[in-house]
Amino acid sequence: MNRIFEREKISEALLNLKWTKHIAMGCDETKKGHLEDISALDIDDGDQMLLLGSHSGSVSVVKYKYLGRDKWKKPMTLKLEKHALKSIKWCPIDLRLFMVTTASNWMRVCDSTKEKVISGKQFEGDVHFHWNEHNTNNSKVAVADGNRTAKIVDFRVGISLPQIIRWDDIPIDVVQWFPSKHHYLYTGRRDGKIGIFDIRSTRGALAEKRIHRGGAPIFEMRITPDGSRLITADHSGLIHVADTWDFSTKHKFHGHPSELLHRRPSMAILNDQDLFVAMNLEKLTVIKFPGGSETLKNPEFNEIQSVTLWDKPLIFRKSSYEVITGHNYNYLNVLSYSTKAEDEEQV
Repeated sequence: MNRIFEREKISEALLNLKWTKHIAMGCDETKKGHLEDISALDIDDGDQMLLLGSHSGSVSVVKYKYLGRDKWKKPMTLKLEKHALKSIKWCPIDLRLFMVTTASNWMRVCDSTKEKVISGKQFEGDVHFHWNEHNTNNSKVAVADGNRTAKIVDFRVGISLPQIIRWDDIPIDVVQWFPSKHHYLYTGRRDGKIGIFDIRSTRGALAEKRIHRGGAPIFEMRITPDGSRLITADHSGLIHVADTWDFSTKHKFHGHPSELLHRRPSMAILNDQDLFVAMNLEKLTVIKFPGGSETLKNPEFNEIQSVTLWDKPLIFRKSSYEVITGHNYNYLNVLSYSTKAEDEEQV
């Protein structure tokens, strides 16, 4: 009974998020902290260390517990050549390292303690990558750049000598590792088809299915931590939830994308008993897809008024059931559960 009650409270919280904090990440007067816009955002697996990137190429690290306390560090002295950062991600097996991608299609590996770039390569198109966190002995990075091949980067060999995966000579836009040590890689093609590859084999796709139709390219792909569900989203605003092995459709949600789209919208997932997806569409939207065998034609969702801009990054902070997003200039917005009593006090 207690577990059922807790699940209902979590569901209520995530579908009733409110803007509870609007926090500057630096001070112009003292010149301390992050003094640029926030174009990229991540948090470590321990939900403690926030990583901020900007269009000017600056990067800052902030402790979550210091948000709103004016305890800022100087941005890192990385030489990123003023390239606009589009995404940023902590290394899942070594918190000293993180990866950035830029508007000029660079992917760079950086050391946060030494504040320097370790390695980098410029690709042909918009970079989508996923770091394999389950193979701790040799964690490889899968990369898609809209080219006709996916790349598997082994840093022991070098970023310039990746393993190549080709699939019918059609551009590949997204990649995602299956959450295990079995070397399975999921890829999404420009024509809406999803495929599974064993990177140790040369036999081609183990399974494939076209689940996105209508010509809108897939821009994001995620797999739930338990490996049961594959979430994909395309530029038409469709979010598709499928079984990871037979690709059978479990849920669909049709949102409204921004007409001013010039970068990948941000998408974050939180897999509890139910699956929650947050995505920047025309408005920031949180969608609930029920777990188990239950299916809904019209999933529950919450469109949050567009206090955040449609092109800003967002993340789930799982331990506190919060959504953290970028905002204007160097501000972060935090969405958390707000009770009716709290709402009345704010009014």
